[in-house]
Amino acid sequence: MPILTANAIEGYKKDTERKIAFARYKIGNIYYDVPIHRRERLPDGRVAVYFSITPAAGKSVTISEVQLIDTNNDLWASKTENIVISNVQEGVLYRFTFDFKEV
Repeated sequence: MPILTANAIEGYKKDTERKIAFARYKIGNIYYDVPIHRRERLPDGRVAVYFSITPAAGKSVTISEVQLIDTNNDLWASKTENIVISNVQEGVLYRFTFDFKEV
């Protein structure tokens, strides 16, 4: 039997939406800060956070890590990646999704 109410789960979702301040991606040894492009609730109730990765490079680059930073400027989420962006591409729209469930 669940302990948390639907209101409690909704509170965690709203807190997540408010707490994430900006995103960061890594090329080589350098991190680049980017704003959050969009926040939304998906039809299944998950929280989604989107940001654009558009490196200003005239050559192919590899994104090796993506991060979300919170309003305290602390690391909130991090994921290792291997996203290759060639010089003919504009960039990538990246999405983190969060699902809150009591287990």
